[in-house]
Amino acid sequence: MSTGKKAVVNGEKGKGKPQKPAAGKSWLATSCTVILIAVVAVVSVPVVNVFAPTFTMMILGHAVSTSATSFTYRVGTMADAFWKLYTAKPEDLEPFFKSFEIWDRKAYNTLEDFKAGIPPEPFITGKADAAKVVDYYGTLNQLCAIGSVEKMYIPPHVDKTKGVFDNQLLWEKGFIDMLMSGPLTINASSKILEVGCGRGRITYHAQQQTGAHVTGINIEPDQLKAARTFAEQQGLLGTRLEFLEGNFNDDMPFPDNTFDAFYAVQPLSYSQDLYKNFREFARVMKPGARLSILDGAMRDGFDPTQERHRRLLLETREVTGLGGFWHTAYWRDAIEKAGMEVIFEEVVGDLQAPLIEEERWLFEGLEVLVGYLSKFGILPAHFHKLLKRFTDHGTSFITMDKERMFTTAYQVVAQKKMP
Repeated sequence: MSTGKKAVVNGEKGKGKPQKPAAGKSWLATSCTVILIAVVAVVSVPVVNVFAPTFTMMILGHAVSTSATSFTYRVGTMADAFWKLYTAKPEDLEPFFKSFEIWDRKAYNTLEDFKAGIPPEPFITGKADAAKVVDYYGTLNQLCAIGSVEKMYIPPHVDKTKGVFDNQLLWEKGFIDMLMSGPLTINASSKILEVGCGRGRITYHAQQQTGAHVTGINIEPDQLKAARTFAEQQGLLGTRLEFLEGNFNDDMPFPDNTFDAFYAVQPLSYSQDLYKNFREFARVMKPGARLSILDGAMRDGFDPTQERHRRLLLETREVTGLGGFWHTAYWRDAIEKAGMEVIFEEVVGDLQAPLIEEERWLFEGLEVLVGYLSKFGILPAHFHKLLKRFTDHGTSFITMDKERMFTTAYQVVAQKKMP
């Protein structure tokens, strides 16, 4: 999972009806297009505020303030993501669409499976699957950065009065506090490991809150580039923040007992062997170090004998991009058998449906708007195609959450046993 093509590159001159910026297009035409899009965006704000208030809250103010929550940062991030998708060549986006070929597979296990001693069925089975995941995330990270899910996860619904972005910040602060509440002192001399760091924004928040040196590992090169660029802008790259390209299914490139804390936010459904992974995580953690994971997990409401439930699972997998759907019992068992004591285990906030619904309104509304702009040649057709593919099956995710079949708010905090 350490190789993959970049899915977003500069555009080139097209043929026939223009659908992307051409090399010879005048500055006047380009400026007019940008101004028109800006006017539409301003006019749309009141509507967006009704259906997706977290989007406007994200720009206007937050529960936690850092350099990664400022107005200029958020607007700049959205504009950069928009521009990269706008100028992308359609042929370079094809790997994203082809990556959906791997989502249509079983890779789930229920509580009954666990009780019967059936091991968790992996979603990722080899390097070919891993390459598809890289292709998927190469474009997904840009799509998510347009909205309030730059960090590519729907958080637990910690505060019912706030939206996606602020609930991310509040939950992140909470889990970092839990990591710091163990027997090991977490300070500037400490080392923390994050697996599946994405664009490095949670990595940055963890460093700011703890003062520790934080290392992030991720599969996808474009995300790592964004993480390093931001860390360098903050003056932290190479001193307090480090980002490595790697596959957590491989052995960790660290000595035993290296880290004072460990965390992962929704990458582990791509595990090829959940039990092996947690043994390896425990190996690089110091005795007494704490681990926090948040991931997608199967709940008791899922019935594999019902065709409707199986269909909802496959559709939810497509819209979330998550891999294996394993019952919570597997996660706890794998952690405990790795030599860790579970301190906290909960589906935090229970239902996430209100937050998922809010994000669905935002992206589906954007998909309709982009569809009209594409129809009149203002935006390239591939932009609408991307958003349409991205927004398919959002209601299936909501249904699984409401009927307590599946959640992405399952959190475990555990502590490596002392000798």
